[in-house]
Amino acid sequence: MAPNVPSTRLQRLPLWLTGSVLGLFAGAACSLTLGLDEEKACTADSECEYSDGAGSCVEGFCQPPGADGPDDGVDDGGTAGTTGISNTDDAGTADGDTTSSISDTSDDDSSGSDTVGADCTVNTDCNMDERCSATNECVSLLSKECTILEYPDDEDFDRDNVVFLGSVMPTGEPFDALVVPLQNAVQLAIEDFNNITSLPGNRQIAWVGCQSTAGANVAEAAAAHLVDNVGAPAIVGPVFSESVIQVADQVTVPGDTFLITPTGSAALISSLLDQNLVWRVTPSDVYQSEAIKDRLLDSAPARVLVLAKDDAYGNGILGAIQTDLITDLAPAEVYITNYENPAAFATQEKLLSSYGAVLGEAFATLPAMFAAPEDHFTHVVILGTSEAEALIVSYISIWAQLYAGQGAPLPRFVVSHGVVPSMEPIVENLGVAKGTEALAPLRPLLFSSIEGTSPDIFDPENFAAFNIRYKIRFMNEEALTSSSLSYDATLAALFAMVTVDENDPLTGTAIAEGMASLNDPDGTAVSFSGAGLDFIQTARNQLAAGATVDLQGVSGALNWDADTGELRANILGWELAGDPDDATINVERLYSLNPEPAIDGNWVEL
Repeated sequence: MAPNVPSTRLQRLPLWLTGSVLGLFAGAACSLTLGLDEEKACTADSECEYSDGAGSCVEGFCQPPGADGPDDGVDDGGTAGTTGISNTDDAGTADGDTTSSISDTSDDDSSGSDTVGADCTVNTDCNMDERCSATNECVSLLSKECTILEYPDDEDFDRDNVVFLGSVMPTGEPFDALVVPLQNAVQLAIEDFNNITSLPGNRQIAWVGCQSTAGANVAEAAAAHLVDNVGAPAIVGPVFSESVIQVADQVTVPGDTFLITPTGSAALISSLLDQNLVWRVTPSDVYQSEAIKDRLLDSAPARVLVLAKDDAYGNGILGAIQTDLITDLAPAEVYITNYENPAAFATQEKLLSSYGAVLGEAFATLPAMFAAPEDHFTHVVILGTSEAEALIVSYISIWAQLYAGQGAPLPRFVVSHGVVPSMEPIVENLGVAKGTEALAPLRPLLFSSIEGTSPDIFDPENFAAFNIRYKIRFMNEEALTSSSLSYDATLAALFAMVTVDENDPLTGTAIAEGMASLNDPDGTAVSFSGAGLDFIQTARNQLAAGATVDLQGVSGALNWDADTGELRANILGWELAGDPDDATINVERLYSLNPEPAIDGNWVEL
């Protein structure tokens, strides 16, 4: 955990007001709904149904899937789900096509652990949700964490000639709105590939999707299943840096499995001893950190509150900026603190209580009465993900009750790229979500008081073509911009697989070696654009023939550094456009990086 670093000049509120602040936060925060279930009494496991699966009854109280006990929301064992094969999981993957899938609806199913150990020589000797292992045993492709199994949508596909690709993503609440579209994009990429071509040897791709909402321990368990039981040579995900680091260290690197994360951006990933097995399609946070710091310096704040998620992502950015912020913003006051990773909480009540305490302590550093800008936070920086909604709504609630009447302005909320996809719903939900109705008049004010930063990972033409396919596939839903990262990561892994001869072992090392063939400036230019999927066939044919390609993905140019495997990109500055009731994120400024190897740059208004 990064240390709290409050400015030594900050004053403390009187004890009576400190108590009022904490009490107000408790009342305001508990009305929010993040999908974490309230604690409830029970007598049997059957009474504990959660949004992401079946929970358990422990010491008379329900615990969410995988929770260790009544006071520990960190899941070491995984989340529960169905044991069937399904194209629609509990996290909301939309799919009306069941041609190549099986849904488990009975309790007397003969699949799964009942047949583990059965003799086999090929996959078709086993049930549909099993494969034949190297030791000639039928092993389950599904687990408590991994509940999605999709085969190629082709009546003639050969189950004995498939390669399994895994994904690990936190698709449950409160991350579902942000992450389910990323998982959908993995599914779409695999289906696009299977519909147009195959790996050498006419091998098609089967997908096993895993859920990791409860944290890095669950991501590790899911990855271990994919490596040990599924035999997946490659995994797309995890999406959070903390999980990427743990999964790589504990599972995929020792297991010679290729891992490509769509969104894991922590700078610490760059220093992993990964044997070239860990890749990503988003730039390191070293660039975003400089952009956030320079944006605050340009804004000349009087008092800043920095809230950093206590994980590799939040602490990574915080560690890169905190010293310079305190030094360079002087005489502005700076208060820096961590808040717990939402995966650490078993219930919504515990999460909101913890976040309320963090904010209460921050407010307790303010002067009792507002008289000048320096007496209140003029800027609130949130280095995290979608849980930022709870922090922002709680902050606004207490500000409205204690400080708005004193004339203190609502601060400027500056959020990192993990929050940017949530900027629209954060504003649109204010006053609409249950318990926040009284805050509805403040929606226009929040609309004009929030901005975010993210890497420039967007190709407008390619995204438009991708979004059409996404909407057709997923019930007319619009794709998030970040979905492009999952799509590109998945196709990159599949294209790297194409470089491995059908007679050679398809290992993580072999796939990693193939990545060098995907971004050769002298290779065949392949852009993920157009109404059809010809670009997939073009890339496949070139790579299978031993040639190279230069990929322009949905997220932009996939120009990995030849030595480090890292991407470099400018930073975008986002604000909201349109109407507070129907907000749209819009690019307002660009942080243009200085020439390599510089990690800093300059903000330019667009």
